[in-house]
Amino acid sequence: TVFAWGMGEKLVKKNPFAEVRISVPRKNVERETKAFTPDEAKIILRAALLCNDTKSWHEKACRWVPWICAYTGARAGEITQLRASDVYQRGDTHFARLTPSAGKIKTRKARTVPLHEDLIEQGFLGFVERANGGPLFYGHERRQVRKPGGAPARQSPAEQARSRLGEWVRSLGVTDPEISPNHAWRHTFKAIALRAGIDERYS
Repeated sequence: TVFAWGMGEKLVKKNPFAEVRISVPRKNVERETKAFTPDEAKIILRAALLCNDTKSWHEKACRWVPWICAYTGARAGEITQLRASDVYQRGDTHFARLTPSAGKIKTRKARTVPLHEDLIEQGFLGFVERANGGPLFYGHERRQVRKPGGAPARQSPAEQARSRLGEWVRSLGVTDPEISPNHAWRHTFKAIALRAGIDERYS
């Protein structure tokens, strides 16, 4: 890849690795899907309901991020970087705007997702209001955290929140290494949407 880039930039005359191919054996896969089973989903969502969204940033993420991911199919990192100012109302419906200005978006394009009425009934809007327009799942002070030796943290605060959330899910007993403790919500949402006949453009 480096030499191909170098040729494109006319820094080298030849790519000595152009014909090199690496064969990697396929792994055995025991699960039929990357989605959570109903039992796994219940374990996480029930535990989330027991978390206190006023106690700590980690508790806030554990309380709300799994439920939001379950209802939207959004990537966990897109939700942990969500700001209160990204949540708004249009008509009778509330939405979350996932935008690159908040952090990393895989497609680099903003999109808007509706918030399920159950999230509203659970009190999510009150949680958002208490954030006063700021980040929902990490503090501003975490942006400047540095590792010993002075090197800046490699992960953003939102990415750190997502990683801690994954560790929490594993601690609940959802330990199958073939599924992601966070990203499996996206696969779960897609699978349910497909069974419900929802067009992929909308899901």
